[in-house]
Amino acid sequence: MAKTISYLQHRLMMTFWTILTLTLLITVLLRTTDCCATLQVISNPVVEYVVDMVAVCLTIAFVPLALRLMYCQSVRRKLPEKYARWAWTRQLLLQSVCAIDAVCYGLFDKASYFYLAIISLLAMVFVYPSQKRCEAETSKSEKKKKNPLSSS
Repeated sequence: MAKTISYLQHRLMMTFWTILTLTLLITVLLRTTDCCATLQVISNPVVEYVVDMVAVCLTIAFVPLALRLMYCQSVRRKLPEKYARWAWTRQLLLQSVCAIDAVCYGLFDKASYFYLAIISLLAMVFVYPSQKRCEAETSKSEKKKKNPLSSS
């Protein structure tokens, strides 16, 4: 079991850093080169508004969902066996939002996309796939916190 957790943690870590690095490289490429100057779609204010609303809605929806995913009862019942699938889902939810926001920042050069990408980057800190987190989330024994108001 420990070898499986270690292998899973290594794969999650590789995916985490690969997607994050690719997102940053694409953003830097879009910001430093003039490859998007020929696109007429970017200068259309209606397209910019729609993309802005979609990016904001995706960030508002996916960040809390990814942060609370492992605490849903339906997910928690399947956790020890299906941990890999739910960990990948949580990680890809946050990283896809970050990638969309970063690419939009590179394309439209608007600060709101940068702030949305920062929000999703900060949320990634709370789902960072460390060995300790993987072991704690796959542990079958759930420690129940004692209610300080109850009298025992």
